[in-house]
Amino acid sequence: MTPRRRLVSPGPVADAFMRSRAFISIIIGPVGSGKTMAALQKGLRVGALQKGTVDAKGVTWRKARIGVIRESYPSLQSTTLKSWFNIVPEAEGNFQWKPPYTHSFRRVLRREGNVRDGRPIDVLDIEFEFRAIGDQSVEEACRGWEVNAVIIDEADLQPEDLVPFLTGRVGRFSDLSPESVVDPQIICSLNMPDIENHIYRLAFDGELGGMSEQDRADLATALQGRPLIERFVQPGGREPDAENLHNLPNGRGYYVLQVAANKHKPGYVARMVDNKPVPMQHGLPVNASFTFTEHVRPLIFIPRRKLILGVDQGLFAAAAGLQRDFDNAIRTLVEVVNLDERGKALKKVGPTAFGQRCKAVLSNRFPDLAPEDLRVVADPAAFAADDREDNEHDWLLAFQAAIGVRVHRAKSNRAALRNEAIWRALDARGGYSIDESCKHLIKAHLGGYRYQKATLQTGETRGHLEIADTIYTHVADAEQYAALEGEHVVSGLRGKSPRTRAVRNDSDFDVHQGVR
Repeated sequence: MTPRRRLVSPGPVADAFMRSRAFISIIIGPVGSGKTMAALQKGLRVGALQKGTVDAKGVTWRKARIGVIRESYPSLQSTTLKSWFNIVPEAEGNFQWKPPYTHSFRRVLRREGNVRDGRPIDVLDIEFEFRAIGDQSVEEACRGWEVNAVIIDEADLQPEDLVPFLTGRVGRFSDLSPESVVDPQIICSLNMPDIENHIYRLAFDGELGGMSEQDRADLATALQGRPLIERFVQPGGREPDAENLHNLPNGRGYYVLQVAANKHKPGYVARMVDNKPVPMQHGLPVNASFTFTEHVRPLIFIPRRKLILGVDQGLFAAAAGLQRDFDNAIRTLVEVVNLDERGKALKKVGPTAFGQRCKAVLSNRFPDLAPEDLRVVADPAAFAADDREDNEHDWLLAFQAAIGVRVHRAKSNRAALRNEAIWRALDARGGYSIDESCKHLIKAHLGGYRYQKATLQTGETRGHLEIADTIYTHVADAEQYAALEGEHVVSGLRGKSPRTRAVRNDSDFDVHQGVR
């Protein structure tokens, strides 16, 4: 028997959320409020509500499949699955680590006589399937899904068309009969979003994108009296009735530390601690996890480790060179940027001049660097750009001749994948460091590389989930191209297991005969 942890309810709001029969049920709470655990337990509850069939021995058998989705497989592993294994241990049933991750197990819902050792008379066979969107479209990520319910963890970070698409995927699973399906649901958990976020509009304004009034009327009829959308907002962490304090280290002191550490970010405290919606501020940094004290330090070149130089080509070209260390951590050692005398604007540069500049910088910084220990990568789009106005392919050819080594196509130009490479490194302990000489790139991480402004109808500005084209964008892009290099890096970001080759013994030696 696998030992089970006794779970204590976060609080009354979370309990009401778990009992909700709404087609779309949303829980919004501060960091540490137990909302992810509540959403996962709600998925188990939906499974237990499905109708079953009774066998000749009088045992009722129920079946269910529950989906869980997030933006990336690393996010699933680092947060969602950690919570999940507190509910259902990995060793219980059968957990498959091949994407999409699946966990199949059996739960006895009722025993004869309602005693511990009674004969099972009500049994649930259930499967949880964990998927990530990654750099796919919503349709690609959710294709073929037939589930009783889907849990969207950190729902405000997911694409706007995810919830509307899932309305056609839930309630479709039953190995028994269509009549056995009970209360299909879309379950969302998140921190308080900004007021322009699509989940805010869904939760507080009831806006379900992509649906006409007729669609909504038809859906309401199909729900047979169930609410279409219900939201459950937990109290803020500093409020007297804050939830889940009994499960947090130091209780309410957990939030005191959160506030003290984030005094310089009032918007963060409002959303993540006090659970209050705020207008999204324009200019939010893309790499929000970067901190100067943690990530900036003097770095030394590691001999016999390849130096990867990422290049963002064009009139305002920039380059960044990094190494992967023995733990696969990113160590950014050098940058090449053409700034004006004041350091406030980029200067235009031709491919030959930039190639010569890169060659000079590398020679001065790494005098013993052999050509075979240098790999140069650039934007894949430039390798098929003969018909573009700026003719980036010709730019690369001239740059390649000037630097004196071959320029390779970077692994991907997908923004989600490139950003994930940096985010994953920043979030790992010791996973990212940058030499203090890379002053421009450091400024990029501290906020120069940021989301662009968007003008609202009211004339206000807010953050827009497109990256602004600033003097810092090019060097940040260059570092990202370099960060995708390395064995199994891209497959790891996509949550895929690395391919391994079988070892064959072609000799006549019998490995089982022993030593004589």
